[in-house]
Amino acid sequence: MLRRRLRFQGAVFSDDLSMKAARQLEGRELGYTEAAVAALEAGCDLVLLCNQSLVDEGRVIDDFLDGMSEALLKGRWKPCEASEHRRLYLLPKSRALKWDELMVEPRYMHALSLLP
Repeated sequence: MLRRRLRFQGAVFSDDLSMKAARQLEGRELGYTEAAVAALEAGCDLVLLCNQSLVDEGRVIDDFLDGMSEALLKGRWKPCEASEHRRLYLLPKSRALKWDELMVEPRYMHALSLLP
């Protein structure tokens, strides 16, 4: 819907998959990997799994990454070239600004002016 009807060309992020509601599909709760694959197949470019690195010494993240690797190897998920381009576009093209430089950067100042 975002791409076809609304012609959105930017990157699409999933909701945070650590929230149970974000892993509900057709009345059942999915695991992290299954939910991520479903989100990617539905058109997301990136999936979010927040605040899990501190859970069980990071095993949740390790298990998730292993599950995604397995999904890729077993053909349950295939990366989309267009998604890869959108993800790469999000990466900074220049060095990060120092704090004092950021505070007077025109784009930052413009963003601040938009806040209520």
